[in-house]
Formats: sequence, structure tokens, C-alpha cells
Amino acid sequence: MPLFPLTRRLWNALPGRGCSGVESASILRILAACAEAGVAAPPMLAAWADSQRPRQAKRVRRMAERLAAGESLERVVDGNLATLLDEHVVAARFGERTGLLPQVVAAAMKREAVLSWRYRVAIGYLAVVLVMFLGVAGYLSLRIVPIYAKIIDEFGMQRPASLELASAMSGFVVLASAMVPLAVAAAVVLLVSRRLRRWCAWPLQAGERASAAMELLGVAVAAGRPLHEAAGQLAEVQSDRRLARRLARLATHPDEQGPLARLIGRVAAEQFSTLARPSDGGWLLTAVAARRRERSRRRWTLAAELLVPVGVVTMGLLVLVESLAVLGPLQDLVGGLS
Repeated sequence: MPLFPLTRRLWNALPGRGCSGVESASILRILAACAEAGVAAPPMLAAWADSQRPRQAKRVRRMAERLAAGESLERVVDGNLATLLDEHVVAARFGERTGLLPQVVAAAMKREAVLSWRYRVAIGYLAVVLVMFLGVAGYLSLRIVPIYAKIIDEFGMQRPASLELASAMSGFVVLASAMVPLAVAAAVVLLVSRRLRRWCAWPLQAGERASAAMELLGVAVAAGRPLHEAAGQLAEVQSDRRLARRLARLATHPDEQGPLARLIGRVAAEQFSTLARPSDGGWLLTAVAARRRERSRRRWTLAAELLVPVGVVTMGLLVLVESLAVLGPLQDLVGGLS
């Protein structure tokens, strides 16, 4: 994040920034607190908007005006991804439909990021080092290695294996180096636009959305709502079409175990069917969601832990090959001249 006030103002003024996770969560908490206390939300939102950056404050005030005009919360937040995150829009709409907005928001706020900030910083550091490495490696492959190869050929010496390997890799390294400006431009665009980042990350978050749906169903079932009824309401507000179809099948086939098994797993579906009280299924759905989210977090963490050392070792090996390709012939030339 930018450190200086002027830089932060310029950063927040960039187009496509959208709302941050903290801003979206704050709005959701305000709506839930107002619903629980039975007070009007528009004045609270308008007061909170005064402390926000201008672009987000304008969005929040517009939301408060629409709520004050009598529009339902579900209608106001529907598709309003500039003010709320997608998962928070789903939670708000589902909570409004079921009348369980405080409980739904409390469940949504307990979620943690799949990949911790430490691993995100490590991957970002690796990306920066990779860009710098490709620039240096491209220069060596394009300017230095061919000159040494020409000198070796003019002296009638045999090319060492490292030089042959470096020459063979030079085409790939030059091509990768030529892609650096495009990669940097894409990284800048992704860094600036939260919406574009969410769009790119959408296919990777299918498991997280399914876990969030289980938690929302768990809240509704624990409050005494029938599972098929809650699934139908969640399907109508779900932004993931594939997940919405699975929820709709569960809602339209309440007596079949197949749709529930495809959503939470066969073993969990069998356990759900043996519960003495249907409302006891709330803790089961929440537990399944927590277990799946923890498994997904472990997988992403393992991938991040492997990616950083593998990337560093790979770049080190390429540097070693090019160093041997340059220093090996130089040593032979100096030895021959002496």
C-alpha cells in the first residue's frame, strides 16, 4: 500500500479501483447492526460515508439515498459490485430474504483469506525478481553469448557444453524477455483495477464460493429454515451460475440425496439424513465448509511454498549456465594466449 498521503490520494483516485475488502465488510456490518438494533440504515451509512475516500463516499451516499427512498436492501445491493464485494452482495441478499441478516453477516465476517499476506508478498517478490532476471538474461543471450560463440569459432576452439546450452536457450530467453513489457503492463493494470483482479481470480475461487454457500445454508438451517427452502433462496441470489444450478436442484429435489451429496459430499449427506432434528444440520454444514476451506488453504499454501524456492532455483540454474558459457571460454582463451 502507498505510504505517503499524496500517493494514497492519487492511488485511490485511479479509475476502476472499486471498493476494498475492508470497505465492503464495514458496509455489511453497518447494515447488519442496523437490522439487529431495528434502526434505519440510511443515516448510519451517510454518516460513515463522510470518513471515506470521495469515490467510495459517493457510492455509499447513493446507496443510503436509495434505501431512504424505500427500495429494498436486496434491490439496492443487487449487482452493486463497485460498493460491495460479490460475496458480500450474496450474503446481504440472502440475509434480507431469510430475515437473518445479522447471523448471515456474522458468518461471512469469520472467513479468512485463502492465502496469507506473507505468501502473497513472497510471490510478488518472486515476480519482481523474475522480471529483472529476464531483462539481464535477455541481454546476455542477445549480446554477450553470441559474441563469445563467434570468438570461439574464430579461434577454432571447440564450444563447451555450457555455451552450446546457452546458445540453445537464447531463443527462449529472448522471447521471454520480449514479453516482459507486456507482463509489466498487465501487472500494472491488475494492480490498479480491483474489478479486473476479481474477474481473473473468479475461476480459482469456485471452491471458496461453494464453502461460503454451505456456511450460509448452515446459518439458515440452524435458525429452523428447511434446507430445500434455504437452498432455493440462495440459488436465486447466487452469482455463480454453476453453483446456483446445484442449489436449485437441491431445492427442487428435497427427498433425493444426490443433489445434497454433490454439494457437501456423500459422507456428509448421509450424516445429514440421519440427524434427529433438521435444525441440527446447521453445525454439520458449517463444519463441512470449514473443513473444505482449510483443505483449500493448505493446498494454496503448499503451492506458494513450492513456487518460491522452485522459481529461485530455476533462475539460479539459468544464471549458472550463462555464467559458465561466458567464463569457461574466457578461461580457455586466456590459457591459450599465455
